[in-house]
Amino acid sequence: MAKLAKKLDKTNLAAINVMVSKRAAKLGISSEAALIVLAKENGIGTAIYQRKLDSTKQAEVRSSLPAIFASGERRIELPASRRANRNKPVISKKSALRLTIEYLIQDSVLLGRCQDILLASSNFDRPINQATQVLEDRIRKKVQPPTKLTGENLVNFAFNEDLAKTRLQVASNDADDQRGCTQILRGIVPAFRNITHHHIINSFSREDAMRIVGFIDVLLRLVDNSKKVK
Repeated sequence: MAKLAKKLDKTNLAAINVMVSKRAAKLGISSEAALIVLAKENGIGTAIYQRKLDSTKQAEVRSSLPAIFASGERRIELPASRRANRNKPVISKKSALRLTIEYLIQDSVLLGRCQDILLASSNFDRPINQATQVLEDRIRKKVQPPTKLTGENLVNFAFNEDLAKTRLQVASNDADDQRGCTQILRGIVPAFRNITHHHIINSFSREDAMRIVGFIDVLLRLVDNSKKVK
């Protein structure tokens, strides 16, 4: 709160408390989540404080991020003469990108390993490398193979298209879901893991990497929610 007060040239924290309360009421979230939203809007780092919140409040922060994008766009469209009289600064391109990444990636491990390299200026094969590594590690921890397995061998050990033969079963226990998810996980390895683990690939754009990492975020939840049956 002290950082926010300094950023907004407020002489006391009471004014910040009022701002937090109003934002919490407007967005229908807790005051802790509203404080993070305000800090993000003003380019103040929140990672340490945010990690201390429980999962419900962290979800509130994520659900509120689109409101920051929208408010930032409105301020950017204002003439300079009007913006000069407003307390809130325009969200910078980098801050908007950081917020987009935080909104896109829900898994904390994936976010921690990919956010900084998604914000870099080049070499976007690296976040794909890290994301596929996180996915592989998550599968390995879930299925706990008796020997060291990697890549397609690990996926094939953990997931089988046949519900009667698989070691990890999708949460829905639906045969079509099991077949589809197994095929997707098996395809991720040759399509994205192998090329970024064994080669330097300069053709991926930041947007490509964000889309792939975002999809892997979905797959991580699939693995997390799967049931070990053997």
